[in-house]
Amino acid sequence: MKKLLLLLLCVPLIGLGQGWEKTFGWSNEDYNEIGYSVQQTTDLGFIITGVELYTEDMPPYEDYSDVYLIKTDSSGIEQWSKRFGEEYYNDVGYSVQQTTDGGYVITGYTESFGNGSADVYLIKTDANGIEQWNKTFGGTDNDYGASVQQTTDGGYIIAGYTYSFGNGSADVYLIKTDANGIEQWNKTFGGTSTDYGASVQQTTDEGYIITGYAESFGNGDDEDVYLIKTDGNGNVTSEFTIPINPNRKLEKVVDILGRDINPEKNKPFIEIYNDGTVEKKMIIE
Repeated sequence: MKKLLLLLLCVPLIGLGQGWEKTFGWSNEDYNEIGYSVQQTTDLGFIITGVELYTEDMPPYEDYSDVYLIKTDSSGIEQWSKRFGEEYYNDVGYSVQQTTDGGYVITGYTESFGNGSADVYLIKTDANGIEQWNKTFGGTDNDYGASVQQTTDGGYIIAGYTYSFGNGSADVYLIKTDANGIEQWNKTFGGTSTDYGASVQQTTDEGYIITGYAESFGNGDDEDVYLIKTDGNGNVTSEFTIPINPNRKLEKVVDILGRDINPEKNKPFIEIYNDGTVEKKMIIE
């Protein structure tokens, strides 16, 4: 569990197109940090979101996490970092985007706020990472935000997955909000099995395109890539599934820190297959 973060020093390259590597986080062995999403900003720097995980150094050795937001300059030098969430709960950032006012919008999930064990978490900050507001979405079960984008009307579109609503054990979850994060509508997509939303973009016709994976449709019991096209109100105009290699083999199961584990109930884990594909899952008790 405990891991010391080391600073990687890069030897300058000769000529144009120099590269670099940076690491961010505490050197304290009780803290571990992971980045999940990055975008270049209008000042040619970078904005990163992910999770900062703290592990108690005494029994019961519980893990707690905060949403982690890092802003760097164009050379990857940290300008500031922020954390969001409540102590003794798990809060994670999966997607970040710069907004038209120069601030940032983040989605992921929170156990600190909301209705269920986990809820979709939407955070809006100013250009300095100062929180302006946050919102949660979901029911009494677990709900997760995986991707967020600002829409042309100044609002936000979020894709993820929900165990609270829909037809199956998990369904693709699409949420549209106004500029203040107030929900305007939500939609679920999927069948009677497990279906996840991983990424969303607004399309040129003011609709939305979502991808993830589906166990409900496609070939057999394996997961297929799931592609959904909606209109501007979230109504489906087309759906496709693209088969995943049915002969792939599971190589390992790891936690969010990349450590080999046996899956536990109510804790996210990642399955890694021999064809390079990965799946993020959770066993709900």
